[in-house]
This record gives sequence, C-alpha cells and structure tokens, in this order.
Amino acid sequence: MSDEKIFEVAPGEHYEDDRSRLNIFFQVLGRKFWKLITINLMFILFNLPAMIISFFFCAFLTNLLIPAELVVTGTDLLSHLVVLGVPLTMSLMAIPIITVGPAQAGMTYLMRCFAYEIPTFTWSDFKDKMKENLKQGLLVSLINLIAITFLLYDIYLYTQLNAQANPLLSIANGLLVVVFALFLMMNLYLYPMMVSYQLKTKHLYKNALLFAFGKFIPNLGILLLCGVIILGPMIIGLVAGAPIIIGLGLVLYVTLGFSLTSYIINFFINPIIDKYLKPADAGEESAEG
Repeated sequence: MSDEKIFEVAPGEHYEDDRSRLNIFFQVLGRKFWKLITINLMFILFNLPAMIISFFFCAFLTNLLIPAELVVTGTDLLSHLVVLGVPLTMSLMAIPIITVGPAQAGMTYLMRCFAYEIPTFTWSDFKDKMKENLKQGLLVSLINLIAITFLLYDIYLYTQLNAQANPLLSIANGLLVVVFALFLMMNLYLYPMMVSYQLKTKHLYKNALLFAFGKFIPNLGILLLCGVIILGPMIIGLVAGAPIIIGLGLVLYVTLGFSLTSYIINFFINPIIDKYLKPADAGEESAEG
C-alpha cells in the first residue's frame, strides 16, 4: 500500500501546489527512502544477467583506462577491477545502458510514480510493468548492449591508433566520444517513454535522439549528477587511499545505487517527455507511435 495522502477537494475549490520542484524532490526522497532500498534490491535480483555481462566489461574498461606500462596482474588486478571497472560498469547500468529491460521498465514506472507523487503498490506495479514491457524491454536492452559494445571497442581502437599522432584519427576519436555522450543521453529517455507511452521501438530511439540533442545541457547535468553518486565514493576512496570509503561505495550500489539514480532521472526527465508527447487535450498518459 502507498503511504501517500490523498486529499479530497470540495466542489468548486481548486487545490494549487505551491511547492518548488526541488522541495518536492527532497520530500519524496525522505518519504520513500526505505522503499528505494527495497526497489533497489528487487532490481538487482532481476538484473543479475546484466551484472554477469557487466563483469566482462569491467576488465575491458579497466584496460582502456590503465596505461600499458601500468598493467598489473593477480591481486593488484582484482583491486583495479573493484576500484575502476566496477564503478564504471555500474554507471552504465544506472544510466541505464547495460540492463535487463523488463526489470528496468518496472523500476522506471515506480520512479515515475514517485516523481509525480502517484500512489503505487511496489511489488505488483513492478511485476505488471515487467510483463507489459517484456518484449520491448528485452529488445531495447539487446540493442543497447550491441551499440555500447561497438562504441567502446571503437573508442578503444582509435585511442590505440591515436598514439601515432594522426590529426584525422584524433578528430575521429573526438567524434566517437560525442556520439558516446549522445548515446548516454538517449538512454535517459528510452525507458521513461516506454512505460508511459505506447511507442514503437524505432520511435523510442528517434524521440530519444531528438531529446538528447534538444536538451543537451540539462541532460549533461543529470549525467554528471548520476556520475557523482556512482563514481564519487570510489574516486574519493582511491585518492584518499581509504578502503573503508571504497567499501561504503560498494554498499551504496547494493542499497541505493540504481533506484536513487533512476529516481533522479525520472524526476527531471518525465516532465520534459510529457511536455512534448502528452496529448494537450487529454489526461491519459498514452500516445500513438
């Protein structure tokens, strides 16, 4: 059951919410804190296949960031994977790019309801949205997995070739980074649109690309905020040489890492989507693709 209060307005009266969006954000965050932890654990349970896939990305991403002369093996390699690879991979899951689509749809729907202060039944709504978006969720997660694999491989390849100081390769590498950034921004919109509007997959990606370009600065701000939450503890722990901070960062992933970032994304992204996709003459949250 939801703990939201439902207010009844007398006939002829109109209730106007004068709270700021920032005030609403923190009020909901306080009320739903423990539910966010529950939803995060539910999401992890259904997202185990994506985590297994992410394990293989850890080594690749770590190798991408660590210079060849600093490559290590054994215990030191495991430490680098934990400190560098895992946070980066968790970032890709939190955005979300590497994820189990139906589970992501279920959590996204709950976070949309939280953002709009709509009463929810945590488990049943999560399960219903998983079933409702099963096929499209799996398709989107597969497309994203293929796309991110090619993008990261191309970035890695051009980075290695760049050692020859070829100006054209430098430009190509820069363009790849821009494409990668736009791809990250597109994924801020895919699942919120999926659970709110009946759109074909090609229209999901088309709209997401338009939003990525049209709202580039706000999107960048959201990505940076999510990046601070996911990467911040690990960076601080690494710089300070404090294993306890790194350990707390790992605890964060288990308890709030995915649900908190999803709440942030949905709180700021859904009003943008609804402004352009929600029918002006109807209150329904559906649109034809």
